[in-house]
Amino acid sequence: MTIVLTLSLLTLIMLAPIKLGTQVLKIERSGIDVCFVAVIAAIAASVFTELAIGEGFFPTLVAIVITSILFSLVFRTTAVAGFVLALLSTAIQFAFTLVIVVLGFVIAYSVS
Repeated sequence: MTIVLTLSLLTLIMLAPIKLGTQVLKIERSGIDVCFVAVIAAIAASVFTELAIGEGFFPTLVAIVITSILFSLVFRTTAVAGFVLALLSTAIQFAFTLVIVVLGFVIAYSVS
């Protein structure tokens, strides 16, 4: 049950940035079903690089490159568009995370 909950939260957090990225780049195949497949592919690429290489900055770069290749295959677009989509979705995820952390601090300091 924990695995299902974790995967559904990861999917929700990762689905919105990919969907936003496809809208910004005006990629034609940008339905929810295709974005969901892209999320699963991105999670698989991340897990694969973590298991094969380890954690750190270099494995993150390798995961972004693998994800960009998978995005170009899933969305049937060029490799450059897949790479830009991978970078853009990563930046949007980072921004979402930053907003959530800032909101957490604001709520925590307003309560105490």
